[in-house]
Amino acid sequence: MRPVRAIVLAAGQGKRMKSNKPKVLHEVLGRAILSRVMDAVGALGLEHLHLVVGHSADVVSDFVSNNPPNCPFSTHLQSPQLGTGHAVMQVVPALEGFEGTLIVTVGDAPVLQADTLARLLATHREKEAVITALSTVVPDPKNYGRMVRDQDGKVRGIVEDKDASHGEKLINEVNTGIYCIEWPAAAAGLSSLSCDNKQKEYYLTDLVAWAYHSKHVTETMVLTDFREVCGINSRVELAEATVHLRDITASKLALESGVTIVDPSATWIAPEVSIGEETLVLPGCYLVGNIEIGSNCQIGPFTVIKGVVKIGNNTTINNSQVNNSVIGDGVKIGPFAHVREGNIIGDSSKVGNFVELKKAEIGHHSNVSHLSYVGDAVLGNHVNIGAGTITANYDHLTKKKAKTVINDGASTGSNSVLVAPVELGVEAVVAAGSVINKAVPDGALAVARAKQSNFEGWSAKRKAGA
Repeated sequence: MRPVRAIVLAAGQGKRMKSNKPKVLHEVLGRAILSRVMDAVGALGLEHLHLVVGHSADVVSDFVSNNPPNCPFSTHLQSPQLGTGHAVMQVVPALEGFEGTLIVTVGDAPVLQADTLARLLATHREKEAVITALSTVVPDPKNYGRMVRDQDGKVRGIVEDKDASHGEKLINEVNTGIYCIEWPAAAAGLSSLSCDNKQKEYYLTDLVAWAYHSKHVTETMVLTDFREVCGINSRVELAEATVHLRDITASKLALESGVTIVDPSATWIAPEVSIGEETLVLPGCYLVGNIEIGSNCQIGPFTVIKGVVKIGNNTTINNSQVNNSVIGDGVKIGPFAHVREGNIIGDSSKVGNFVELKKAEIGHHSNVSHLSYVGDAVLGNHVNIGAGTITANYDHLTKKKAKTVINDGASTGSNSVLVAPVELGVEAVVAAGSVINKAVPDGALAVARAKQSNFEGWSAKRKAGA
């Protein structure tokens, strides 16, 4: 099997985005457009990925360095930007000695699926083609290049919209900008490209006409759903792509994973999310990131889960937000809980309404039921945190945080403050309204509050103005 490399074209500016951010770095369901394209081509087992950058080259290159594809990669500067053919020319020096297949794709098609590219590659190999173009049929060709076929149905060329005749503009089969190219067989065609056109650019599309007239095998694969390969040129198109990717993901989860999504149009789930059988996802949820949700869970309504999150089986998360945390089996979270980053919540525990957690490790069968903040803390098993309990973990003068340790079976009364660093022993009890800044021994009751004083007749004297 001949090796495969990819060339991703990401040099465009995207003026219609009206943004100071490079177009390819705008996000679709939690990941940059460019990352989604690299994911799709990277699934083919690439030998190397060549990324062509141009506009905001440093920003795009830094992003890819910090978010690399799953294969060796290199960046290639296109300056000035003189068309797609010119972009591929920038990669040619790096192809010295390479003999195999190049997958060339635009960098702004975030819905592009890996299985589509795999079928394109399979078609290219089966037909032993020098170039295979991916095309699709659209209701409105807009400014796309038209696929022009001969009397036998073979594509003899691709005509850009600005160079198309009136008759050619009526063609609804358009070029997607995605190809399989055999290298070095196509090298001569690439070097022969001309900028003799209205745009004064080197069109990669002209490589198809070169192959056809040179009697090379030239093939196409027609994609059924054009929405998968739509490039992003405006924020309206960004929203449309997000909707389509959402719909693809919801269908796969329902058909392949046995997940019930009550209202797919009101639920946003990224394709990276894994959900087990019989889990119910209620409306208003937004799940993006490397998320793993077990079986028989209930998520939502109106729940946000982001980042790297693992959730066990039989867990309920209602009207809450969860970030970068691990949650066990049979856990109940919410409503209105905020589980921030770095938490580990053990089996059968509860995080109730208006509770905030941050870097908290909670054992099994422990409850933080309501109106509490628990941060930089370790809670054992069978711990009960009373309403309004706060772990005071941050010293604003030193900018340092300290840890609170609450051992197995301990409990706090309502409106308690635990001033870290501090530790509550096994089955220790903190009385309601206490401020604890010293360790509490095992089995002890800690009371730290002012003595109550009653002033008889005080209300009557106040009304009399005394």
